[in-house]
Amino acid sequence: MKSKTYIANYDHYILVIYFVLMIIGLYMQLNISSVRTSMSFFYKQFIWFFLSIGSVWFAFKKVDLEKLRNVSFYLIIFTIILLIAVLIFGKSVKGAVRSLHIWKLNVQPSLLARITLILYFAHILDKKQRFIPLSKPRDFPKYFNSLIVMTTIMFGLILLERHFSPLVISGITLLSLLYLARIKMSTIIVMIAILMLFGSLVIKLGPKYRGERMQIYREYSLFHKNKNDEKYTGTNDYQVKESLISLASGKLFGTTPARGTGKHYFLPEAKTDYIFAIIGEEYGFVGSLFMMALFILLFFRAIISSLKRDSLYLQLLGIGLGMNIFFNAMVNIGVAMAIIPSTGVTLPFISYGGTSLLVNSFTIGLLLNISAKRQRIG
Repeated sequence: MKSKTYIANYDHYILVIYFVLMIIGLYMQLNISSVRTSMSFFYKQFIWFFLSIGSVWFAFKKVDLEKLRNVSFYLIIFTIILLIAVLIFGKSVKGAVRSLHIWKLNVQPSLLARITLILYFAHILDKKQRFIPLSKPRDFPKYFNSLIVMTTIMFGLILLERHFSPLVISGITLLSLLYLARIKMSTIIVMIAILMLFGSLVIKLGPKYRGERMQIYREYSLFHKNKNDEKYTGTNDYQVKESLISLASGKLFGTTPARGTGKHYFLPEAKTDYIFAIIGEEYGFVGSLFMMALFILLFFRAIISSLKRDSLYLQLLGIGLGMNIFFNAMVNIGVAMAIIPSTGVTLPFISYGGTSLLVNSFTIGLLLNISAKRQRIG
């Protein structure tokens, strides 16, 4: 009789938080769609809701994490091919080319790129642990050249899509993984300096809208008020302005959904980039704090469950996946509150978007898989 392995236990908190976020997201799409001309977005999100639950189940029950690491290189190559395909076949939306239209689906490979890079970094850093003590700035390219090459190619392709925000989220996540793996601090500081210089050049020399977003940020920033007498005179500050109006209207307990005004086309991107502003308006500071607490707790549980594993690969993979969702959420919330400049990032599990929901749900399945304790019978 062959022995079988079954899952004896796993982190139930991660699963509960996931379902709470998913239900809130589905409700918010219904809430926003109900006052607009069509319910089609809610119906589509409803279908993605169940497909995403299937994605969690597959990643949790069926994916072998050791086999997954063995194909990490091929996943990187596959993602690069998709990113190239976007540049060739993708349709331009507001000056950016970010998705592929496959059958009736819009697929954003940049979302997949963030996951595959985390998987690849965890694999390589674990595989080359013996070289970590030798990871000074001049030696890092010698021992970890594959990380530099693959990251540069992916970041370059995503930048050509004019999609800057995934680079910020992924950059912070990957630098954090290097720190957790004990790569020399001097090397990480050099990388941060290079990325900051590169980011400044991208904003300065890149498309005009990036510089304009920085102007708007200086005008409305919660922390950085424009000290110059020169005021922003353009018209592209509408979303930021309405987002702040919605959040301010919510006060402590919110206006309630019946009296919320932001979703009545005052915020055109209410179902995606600025959905947090709708939550803040209708449920106030208390509702906003609850939403942030869910993401913080999810990140905390991802760290706790990952650190219980003996393998550096699983530790880095779990923490990296948790960071990816957490930083994504904080960037979206930060944009809605004018803490950081405006950028096209959705709120995980809450905003409308099939690819995002599916990829983030698969991530949750992997986190559950990492947290699982297995036993053999027979």
